[in-house]
Amino acid sequence: MPAHISEPQDTDRVLIVGGGIAGSLLALILARDGHAVTVFDPHRTPKPMFRNEKLGTEQIALLRELEALDCFASVCHPPKGHPHAYTANPSLTDCGAHHHDWVASVRSAWPASVRFVEAMIEQVETSVDRQTVITPSGERFTGRLVVLASGRMPALRASLGIQSRTISENHSVCLGFSLTTDRFIASRIFFPLSDSGIGYVSVFPMPGETRVNIFSFRGLNHPWTRAMSRDPLTGLAEICPEAAQWLQGAELKGRCEARGTDLYKVSGHRRDGVVLIGDAFHSPCPASGTGMLRVLYDVSRLARHHLPHWLATPGMGRDKIVSFYNDPVKRRNDRTSLKSSLRGRGNAVGTGPYWTARRILRKLKGRLSLDFLTRPKHIDQTGGLL
Repeated sequence: MPAHISEPQDTDRVLIVGGGIAGSLLALILARDGHAVTVFDPHRTPKPMFRNEKLGTEQIALLRELEALDCFASVCHPPKGHPHAYTANPSLTDCGAHHHDWVASVRSAWPASVRFVEAMIEQVETSVDRQTVITPSGERFTGRLVVLASGRMPALRASLGIQSRTISENHSVCLGFSLTTDRFIASRIFFPLSDSGIGYVSVFPMPGETRVNIFSFRGLNHPWTRAMSRDPLTGLAEICPEAAQWLQGAELKGRCEARGTDLYKVSGHRRDGVVLIGDAFHSPCPASGTGMLRVLYDVSRLARHHLPHWLATPGMGRDKIVSFYNDPVKRRNDRTSLKSSLRGRGNAVGTGPYWTARRILRKLKGRLSLDFLTRPKHIDQTGGLL
């Protein structure tokens, strides 16, 4: 155990339900700070998931503050001699990696004190003092705090009296596919100029491939969306010829993935013994590029600003939990995420004079070759997607 990590006290154990980026990163930070942690997840080896694949400058800065940036940079920049190593590494904001590889890298950095339980959790008992997580086999694990970092998990949330409220149903669809090519294709964001219902297209290199993510406000059952799964390069050329030209000569690797998103928030979450982070609390639109940022702020504020104080005094009552939800940094980022999500859809498919004028303005800027002016500030270099 590194010198700066003290032996954790099991009586103050934190029970984290969900071992994705949010749960795995929280476990890493807490364990390094000397807290006892148990992580529950049904997959010991992270399964491939179509989630965040690229970092922006603010995300990189937060990961550096959390001393976790190497977990992400090492995956994006394979070492020399690796079959997928870049000849000259692009900057970290101009390349990416598969989400499950990031999760695996974070988990590999866990101190030995992190306990992993391979199980899907559907039952949690909470109180002012002690919390219990119960596995399907009936095994019981107790601790001071339960953190839900498991995404929606409606059955588990409902069992705790936590409800989900949909803000925008079928809000957006993210499509992603990989390409192989004998040349390096640099990172770039494209904004279709027609009223296509597409937010933007993000192209960036990954180790051994080029990744294309398309952020659409056409539905999952739209004919174009279905056609994308069969022939994504043709579908891309239809809505963004400039992007297709940028990728000329590249060949499809694998299939095109599609994921629909509903915007939602929870209620009934201000209760003893359990706190929700990331998508368990609120789902943003992936096109906003704010999902990973919200996760990092949730992890940072909980691990470094709230939980140490909570564990220093008896109990884990509602008053402690509420202080996290009322954290001004968290609230500001949640509001920004929701506002950006709603604005992104409005820009693409909103009706009425306001949204029509915004689309006309974007077309004019594009015709003047000033595409950089149309880049929403919240997109940064992330290329969206959570």
